[in-house]
Amino acid sequence: MRSFKLILIRNFIGMLFVILSIVLLLFNVLTNNFISAEANRELSRSIVNIETFADNMMMNLPFGRGRQPSIVIMENVLLQIRQMGSLRQLMMNTDGIIISEFNEIVSPNIHQMEDELASEIIFLANYFIGNRSSFEDAAMVRLAGTNNTYYLAAVKYMIPGEIYFSVLLYTDITSAMMFMRNINQTLGILLFASGIISVLLAVLISTTVQRAIMRLCNYAEIIGQGNFNEKVDGFNYKEFNMLAQSMNNMSNMLNTYESNQKQFFQNVSHEMRTPLMSIQGYAEGILADVLDKNEASQIILVESSRMEGLVAQLLYLSRLDSGMDALNISSFDLKNTLYDSAERIKILGNKSGKELELDFPPGEMNLQSDEEKLQRAIDNIMSNCIRHAKTRVKVSYLSLDERVKITIEDDGSGILQDDLPHIFERFYKGANGNSGLGLAICKDVIKKVDGSIMAENIYDDISSVAPTGARFIITAPITLSSK
Repeated sequence: MRSFKLILIRNFIGMLFVILSIVLLLFNVLTNNFISAEANRELSRSIVNIETFADNMMMNLPFGRGRQPSIVIMENVLLQIRQMGSLRQLMMNTDGIIISEFNEIVSPNIHQMEDELASEIIFLANYFIGNRSSFEDAAMVRLAGTNNTYYLAAVKYMIPGEIYFSVLLYTDITSAMMFMRNINQTLGILLFASGIISVLLAVLISTTVQRAIMRLCNYAEIIGQGNFNEKVDGFNYKEFNMLAQSMNNMSNMLNTYESNQKQFFQNVSHEMRTPLMSIQGYAEGILADVLDKNEASQIILVESSRMEGLVAQLLYLSRLDSGMDALNISSFDLKNTLYDSAERIKILGNKSGKELELDFPPGEMNLQSDEEKLQRAIDNIMSNCIRHAKTRVKVSYLSLDERVKITIEDDGSGILQDDLPHIFERFYKGANGNSGLGLAICKDVIKKVDGSIMAENIYDDISSVAPTGARFIITAPITLSSK
């Protein structure tokens, strides 16, 4: 398996190499294009000036004084090339060589030059003579010598009745190329130095990131071992601090979950122990023949039924917690569902002389939700209200935009203020409570269908001290999306 640190460094170096290569390439291409464009501009302007100057000279030559017009023109053209300030540049100087139709160097006089300069003139002239076709239409030619680099262009001029000659213009770009080479070297050194610094920074950053990841890995192992008291923070990067905070929150939630699980098992053990001890005691009484068998059997049956109900509730809570009890979304009429629940709960009400009142608006109330879960919660709330009511329980519903509000209320003595914040907690028993799981199941089931449930006391008026009943309000979406 590859190391994150090595991958980061390798990718960073590769990216840096590509960027530096592109920078150097673009610099050289742009610089070469600039030098070529400047040389071409100067040579073209020189050619135009030479042709114009030669034509003007033809009109003012002093004939009849023993001097050939062609010689006068050549001398003056050469002088014009050398004296025109517009043909001089900072790094590129334009000069010329006059070559006769017999391929002789007419000007400058190479016999009066230094050997190095004369060799340069001969080298350029010989290249022109051997490659005349490359100079057609005043085309610019680049030529690299032993020590120098040039751009060349040529113009041919003919005097009627005499000879024609060629003016080979050349621009020495050696100084410009040397300047570019020096810039390249300087830029290369700077880029290399910045590359070294960048690589060192990449190593430093990757090392810091690696250490942060290792700290988080060690913290995850500590959490996995069940130690939820350790905390981790103090990273150099905001994102790692956010991740550390999330892991700390996860640790707190796991700690809470573990505490709840321990409390849950303790409560289960307590709830199971009472009926088991009762069953065991009455069974032993039957075996010892000290209790009435029918009476003892009846009590054992009741306690067994109580245990069965408790186990069923525990299993259902377990399915909810584990996510095994998936949603089964269907379309149904809430009014029919409430009628079905009322029919089942009426049996309990009739036994104790309590009335179940239904107050529904006209028409259907179609929902798309999990009918079985919603009905289970409604059944639990209805049965709880019937058990605590004095004479009646009222059930109603109301549509509110995209949600439905179901209200179930009784006319009992209400909920104690100390119990009210805790009645939906598991194994919390209020006054006359049973196992403490019924309302907890209601809350989990309603939450499963993206709804909410709340409980409150009913008062006849604001000045009343004692409640005259309890009210449970369930809200759920009319259309539930599958999760």
